[in-house]
Amino acid sequence: MPLVSGYIRRNGTAVRQYWRAPAGTRKQTAWAVAIVAAVFVFGGSPTSAGNGTGPERVPAPRSSSVVTYPIQWPSPGRTVPRPAPTVSYPIKWPGWKQTAPRPAPTVSYPIRWDR
Repeated sequence: MPLVSGYIRRNGTAVRQYWRAPAGTRKQTAWAVAIVAAVFVFGGSPTSAGNGTGPERVPAPRSSSVVTYPIQWPSPGRTVPRPAPTVSYPIKWPGWKQTAPRPAPTVSYPIRWDR
């Protein structure tokens, strides 16, 4: 931000020295201040407030159940459908070996402007 030094206006009013923000930066400055405040409020410290003192971390809780991998879901009387192809290749379109007819010009050149 540029510093504007004090001056006297044409009508004789004295203007004190002040800081002037460039045009269009008020909204951006407000956004930057809000983001910095959010970082301090929500993510400023790796420990929580009620965790005692020090930077030590509490380990995550572990599950007490025993799991066997791979998991197999019970399916009584139900067979697993096998995937079947929906399209047989090669695909043949009727008339695919024929060439497209050549377009006929609709304008003859040179264009005669007397018509």
